[in-house]
Amino acid sequence: MIRPILFLITIIALPAWAEPHFIAERQEGLKLVQSGKHAEAAAFFVKLADTAAKPEQKADALSHAALATARNKQLEAALLLADKIPLKPDADFTKAQIYLETRKWAELLTAAERLDADSWPDALIYPTLMARARAHSALGEMAAAEVDAREAMKHTISLNNQAAAWHQIAQNAQRSGKDQTKALEAYAEMIRLNPSGGSLQRALNERSRLLSALGKHDVALADLAELDKNTRNDPHWICTALMGYGDVYRDMGDKARARQSFEQAAKVPGAPAVLLDEVKKKLAELKP
Repeated sequence: MIRPILFLITIIALPAWAEPHFIAERQEGLKLVQSGKHAEAAAFFVKLADTAAKPEQKADALSHAALATARNKQLEAALLLADKIPLKPDADFTKAQIYLETRKWAELLTAAERLDADSWPDALIYPTLMARARAHSALGEMAAAEVDAREAMKHTISLNNQAAAWHQIAQNAQRSGKDQTKALEAYAEMIRLNPSGGSLQRALNERSRLLSALGKHDVALADLAELDKNTRNDPHWICTALMGYGDVYRDMGDKARARQSFEQAAKVPGAPAVLLDEVKKKLAELKP
């Protein structure tokens, strides 16, 4: 199963205008965001914006307030907050992120048309292009999505960001079902970047599935062996790797080894419930 990477880049590295007291208050608001208390987070950031000493601080606080409001399923109120942002690039960026959050793809593309790479702060360009790529992909416009993803890579030095762009290209190629070679090339680029945060593991896992589906079982098993080396003792990836082995062995027609791998995956301590449920389904589908 291909699991999309979401590009909700709402926490941007803070420049010099972010004074220590503002950073401390901002962190308090982000704790509310992370705990899913969207209404409280929105109110907190509105208050922070009212006391902001600089336009950049006000823009940052209102952007977080607007996104928290959107997550609370109040689209119109979120857009009104975005309109209050004193810096135009930040306001346009926030509207695009609101539409990404609410999966309003056509509206996102309209909002993202206001992207001006010559005048916008660098930190806003990559996430806007990736949001636009996501919208094109959701609308089935794969060529346009790839153009935006490749352009986004030119506006970031982050290996993780570059990997996310390659992942978008790989997913689009697989979704269209017409260019598996492009998908394999994109996964190879992700792996070459050696990104952190699970992106490397994701690339190895998804490429192994694609290779197995193409009948290249030995290469798929090699990717899973590499995934084994990079699980970082994380139950999620340990379980995922074992499931991957099971899938490849099943594709090879070796039901005994497939069942053994799935049974091992089902016993991984601390594995997420969603993965364990998937393992159970695979075991049930595997006929004796």
